Amino acid sequence: MRIRDLILPEDTVFFSQFAEMAEKIAEASTTLNEITHELPGGTEKAHKVRQIEHQGDEITRKIFEHLNESLITPLEPEEIARLAPVFDDVLDKIDWVTHQLCNYGIPESNDVLKEYSYLILLSSAEISRAVESLSSLKNPGDVKIHAMEISRIYNLSTELLSRAILDLFKTQDLLMIIKLKDIYEGFAKVMEKCNDVGHVLSDIVMAHS
Repeated sequence: MRIRDLILPEDTVFFSQFAEMAEKIAEASTTLNEITHELPGGTEKAHKVRQIEHQGDEITRKIFEHLNESLITPLEPEEIARLAPVFDDVLDKIDWVTHQLCNYGIPESNDVLKEYSYLILLSSAEISRAVESLSSLKNPGDVKIHAMEISRIYNLSTELLSRAILDLFKTQDLLMIIKLKDIYEGFAKVMEKCNDVGHVLSDIVMAHS
């Protein structure tokens, strides 16, 4: 235990804020998944994702504001400053691909869109579990397990992208090829950001093991 911890209690509000961010990621992922199953309907739900993204921005702002005011933090300040933006990045990319999906006039859904949105749902669930485990750091191995699962899901998504692009170029509709390729790559960016969350969480628990 650090000497300063004996003098001042740790400010654990950050764990609550991280849990809020994980909840927003799960909510946005669920909405995106609904849209991929309802196309060409469901596009009005893009506004809900945009609202969630704005809420995430506000939570991120509060995290940094609180960080500047806190004397004692449950994690090192630089760890908090590194973790908060990667959560926000996930929400930003979900918002971006949601609006691509809704604005490009995709006439119907397909298996790739549904599978991608499902992988994002799985990743968001692992992020939530990892954040819950992070709040105590008594069992850092639990956080590592969830981070490894995020990485495994990310690897599945890279394989999906390769297959999807190959199949896409077998079709004859040039405009749809351009639209879907852009959307698939948008989904891939969401998965990259989820994987970044896993990397940061792994680094944090390694430092505290």
